[in-house]
Amino acid sequence: MNKTCKNNKSSYRIANWIEERFQLKEIIEKNLTKKKIPKGISWFRCMGGFALIAFALQVGTGIFLVFYYVPSASSAFNSVQYIRHAVPYGWLIQKIHAVTPYFMVVSLLVHMIRILFKGLYKNPRELHWVSGALLLVLTLIICYTGTCLPANSLSYWDVSAVGSEVGMPTMVSDNIVGSYQNEDAISRHWLVSLYALHVICIPLMMSIIMGFHFLMIRRTGVSEPL
Repeated sequence: MNKTCKNNKSSYRIANWIEERFQLKEIIEKNLTKKKIPKGISWFRCMGGFALIAFALQVGTGIFLVFYYVPSASSAFNSVQYIRHAVPYGWLIQKIHAVTPYFMVVSLLVHMIRILFKGLYKNPRELHWVSGALLLVLTLIICYTGTCLPANSLSYWDVSAVGSEVGMPTMVSDNIVGSYQNEDAISRHWLVSLYALHVICIPLMMSIIMGFHFLMIRRTGVSEPL
């Protein structure tokens, strides 16, 4: 009992020491615990928040998968199978990571459609719309790179189909698709590049834009129900 009391006192002293220097309590109360929101907020108006939760799930499950996935043409597929069948609860985490992007895309689309038809992108919220559109594009790109990483037949057809749909030059498209038939080419160039985009570059860009997006929302406030 005395040991527990001593631990509580130590934690209290540390919390006070941090509070004296950073004044975090006021910031937390202002932005989270005591923050006031407009009346009439519905679940339909929280689609942006759902997309943020989906992104957080992607980051959390992605960090777990990074420890087991091998970005090599000869090992990528086997590493995914290892995660699904040998790692405890790996199948669940991998499935969450694979399915959550669909909810993220749907949430962003519904959110942006609502903003468009309600006219909430107008002054002073024009940059809200621009940053949201950038996040949607980056979400689609990160979904695409994610489906290519297992280096299976679905990855092959994803590269081929998307390349033809977006008008990718034939030489570039053929080279990329050919990489899936050449293990050395995949391991050295294409698969590693996709892995870097999926794990580092795009999530970092999305985090920066999201921070900018939420900062602007804090400056201009949440739009009132129309």
